[in-house]
Amino acid sequence: MKQVVFNVGDAFSTYIEFDNKTLLIDVGKSDDFNPVTGFLLPLYKKRAYAKNHNNNKYNLDQLIISHPHNDHISAINDFNNNFYPELLTCPNDNSEMQEDEKINWELINDKKNVETLQDMLQGREPPLRSTNTRNEFIYYIPPKKVEDDSDLMNESYCNNISIVVYVRINGTKILIPGDLQKLGMEKLINTNTSFRNIIKEGVDILIAPHHGLRSSFSVDMFKEFKDKKTRCLNIIPEKITTEDTNRQIDSRYSNKDYCMGENNFSTGNSPVYQRKTTGGHIYINYQKFAEPFFEIIESNSALIDKFFK
Repeated sequence: MKQVVFNVGDAFSTYIEFDNKTLLIDVGKSDDFNPVTGFLLPLYKKRAYAKNHNNNKYNLDQLIISHPHNDHISAINDFNNNFYPELLTCPNDNSEMQEDEKINWELINDKKNVETLQDMLQGREPPLRSTNTRNEFIYYIPPKKVEDDSDLMNESYCNNISIVVYVRINGTKILIPGDLQKLGMEKLINTNTSFRNIIKEGVDILIAPHHGLRSSFSVDMFKEFKDKKTRCLNIIPEKITTEDTNRQIDSRYSNKDYCMGENNFSTGNSPVYQRKTTGGHIYINYQKFAEPFFEIIESNSALIDKFFK
């Protein structure tokens, strides 16, 4: 029961092993690190996993693509060349879906690598479900409802159709909202009772929406959390930003009003509420019930060893 939030700079990717399932959420890469060729492929080779005889690829239980922006799919070709996800969950226009749930591909302004993703989606029905219905839950605003809402469209169509993932691992609750933006989160909370109720149970670890940027900090989201804050840690998959833009990390993620700081980084006099991936891959071990153990790991080989053990 382990997770890593990769240090991929301006991109995002996280890999989780829990309940005998393997789950990869998004597959963004940076110039310095590719989660497929730098981690998954050497890990699977080290474990001596057998490839699927039908396609000569390694099997993965589920790949979730929160939304088809390039910073979340930039390593999709490397993934597709080496891995086959038993379940591929992604905004889609599958013929079995209701009309309001179908993505409008014409509204995706960043087309890079989208064609590969579309090819991978062919023949998969239905596309939007979890691989573990007991401990993994997905939520999203139907794309047509985003398209019909001028406020959400002004924020970003593609970001606001993000699939939001809530995972329970050995007593720890993790929320991964993709790039869902401020108004999108408000809309999801107000229109999806199931999502609102599940985050009321509590969020121990939040992987901040939209890379932790100010423009996407959701007060409405924290208001719905148990105790109105996370329990353990806010993780920022940080984008590189400059002072002359509004793309700044929101400082509230590192504030006691938004996290209790119950984690192994904290000491009595120095609580820690936030960690950024720019410091290294963030490795989380869920072996102890409701007490996740966090480490910052800079070495790729050391990270692989953590999962190999």
